Amino acid sequence: MHEANVPVREKLLVYFLYIAISCLFTSGLNIIHAEYLLDIPLKPEAFIAPLVAGVFFGYLLARIKILHETMSQMAYTDPLTHIYNRLHFGHFLDSEIDRVERYGNTFSIIFFDIDNFKEINDEYGHLVGDEVLEEITEVIRKANRSADIFARYGGEEFIIMTPATGIDGARQHAERLRIDIEKHEFLNVGTLSCSFGVTEYKRGEDNVTSLIKRADSALYKAKMQGKNRVEAA
Repeated sequence: MHEANVPVREKLLVYFLYIAISCLFTSGLNIIHAEYLLDIPLKPEAFIAPLVAGVFFGYLLARIKILHETMSQMAYTDPLTHIYNRLHFGHFLDSEIDRVERYGNTFSIIFFDIDNFKEINDEYGHLVGDEVLEEITEVIRKANRSADIFARYGGEEFIIMTPATGIDGARQHAERLRIDIEKHEFLNVGTLSCSFGVTEYKRGEDNVTSLIKRADSALYKAKMQGKNRVEAA
């Protein structure tokens, strides 16, 4: 998902060179073929038009490709943290529910947010708050399994879907994440903590709304019981 980390200018240059060279090569072959087929000697100036056309269309097609990729990325990623956004996470969740209902197995979700995040924004400012969100994203990303689906749900709330993982495994994973965050020294604010709510999908009973609601209730319970803890529901 993170091919988007490649600078746009570098990607544009690569696409442009590839398309331009392809156009030039193809046009050159056509001209040489025409020279031999028609037995008409061609001057070097004959290659100027393909050169100009290759450069122009190479640039144009490269810009179109970059624009398409950028718009696609904006549709499914959070612009600050560059992980999935809430909408795209919902697509993954729908697909996983369909898969579990059809083939069995299970999955769980981990819902968490940053404790006292409003105080961080109030004391250090929103720019530092944004840096905290980016930094905590990296802490979680490094600890997650490759199959886990990680998204920013909104504000300081994040959500993880853990395929083929029951409630016990998800709770253990959430506890590891909680400890990793607690031990991490954040750049401008020092240490902080997160609260976690964990729940497992109930086959034949749950839908997206009931699943998220139960995870949110578990998170709320963790907050009410002192924060910096994991609760399951």
